[in-house]
Amino acid sequence: MSDNETQPKVRFSAVFNFREDDAKARIYILVSTALQNVLVYLTTGYFYTGFLRGYGIDIIDTNILTFIPFAASLFLIFTPSLLTRFPKRKWILASFKFIYYLCIFVGINILPEIVTDPTGRLWGMILLTFVGSVFSVIATAGYSAWHIRYEQEHIRSYFLSLTQIIGATMAGIFSIVSGLLTDSFSSDPQAQLTFLIILRYIAFGIGILDCIFLLLPKEVEYPLIHAPRISDIFLIPMRDRKYMLTMVIVFLWTFGTNLSAASLAYYLLDTIGMSYTFYNIIILLYAVIFIPVAPFWRKLIDRTSWFRVFVIGMLIVGPTQIVYGFVQPDHYIVLVLVVRILQHIAGAGHNIAFANFQFINMPVTNRTCYTSFYNVVYQTGSMIGVITGIVFLNLTQNWSFTAFHYTYTSGVPFLIILSGVIDLMIALYIVIFRRHLEPDKTTEHA
Repeated sequence: MSDNETQPKVRFSAVFNFREDDAKARIYILVSTALQNVLVYLTTGYFYTGFLRGYGIDIIDTNILTFIPFAASLFLIFTPSLLTRFPKRKWILASFKFIYYLCIFVGINILPEIVTDPTGRLWGMILLTFVGSVFSVIATAGYSAWHIRYEQEHIRSYFLSLTQIIGATMAGIFSIVSGLLTDSFSSDPQAQLTFLIILRYIAFGIGILDCIFLLLPKEVEYPLIHAPRISDIFLIPMRDRKYMLTMVIVFLWTFGTNLSAASLAYYLLDTIGMSYTFYNIIILLYAVIFIPVAPFWRKLIDRTSWFRVFVIGMLIVGPTQIVYGFVQPDHYIVLVLVVRILQHIAGAGHNIAFANFQFINMPVTNRTCYTSFYNVVYQTGSMIGVITGIVFLNLTQNWSFTAFHYTYTSGVPFLIILSGVIDLMIALYIVIFRRHLEPDKTTEHA
């Protein structure tokens, strides 16, 4: 949209109601998104790290397990040719999602009780994570191509901001309650591990609910110019200059974010000594902050553009991320609170904007190819980021440096700082190429 163009006011009852099929579908997608936000914190981050530490898995092996889902994302290249064979596919997608939850939660929970050898246990977790992730990435691409039709441009900023508010609130409340309970067992590591295992079984139940809600929206036709080949995943989007320029942002952002993502939770838990409760208070703060500031960012998107808001977010997150790299055990509470509150304020804007980068320059045809290509770019950027982080941590195991009267004995702070530098580079890239990134009003896009 142009800088001077504003959207008409969107009413909640027009976007979400049980009278119209599209509005009803958005309710189901909203609930599913909220449930998935809760599950993200149990499959990654502090709870997952604590679960792995309970079985003696170190920071390097934790990074390897984090890398596996990105390796599985390579199977995205088969998604269009597979899914377009099925004119109606919601039962297939829900089945794939269920298999993912079964592998990630039930399978990985049971495995350590069956396999006691540490090496065999690690390889078993790698296998279950890989198999589950293959089914997940195919399902995710399928849902993206399906659900985009419910997120029309004139309501998209409203829809995305509301889904993030509800998702972050549910995840925050669930996480802080779980964190308090987990910390209550801190004096008994075995009891703490048992609680984390129970928590993961609860997550499996939430996953089943997610599958049910994903089955409820009415399925529609999937527009195609022709039946896609595997090569079309790359060739069709690569002919679209605006879309490719947008994908550069997606690649850089996922690369920078995942440099330290796999090791950050382990570092905060093991080296900094951050408690589960404090960590999850920070998560809950995102929802608390998001609610009052999201309308501001949404209006700014409508008055300016998605890309301009993302630049503002990066200019706030980048410098604060650099400061975050210098967190120390003695002062982490004050520093983390200040840094994360600023990042939450900015994140409310740049997360809404980034959520639309998949769609902003996507044509209405061949969406399965475009969504698959987006996921390939997203997962490849993430995978290379994780690999870079793993290699760097391996090379710097005996490395240390002193700053601000404190000696850092890990390479993780450097990765955190580097991710902040990349955020600033992304902002510069968008400023340089912004005219070429903004959607073409003469072309019909999603």
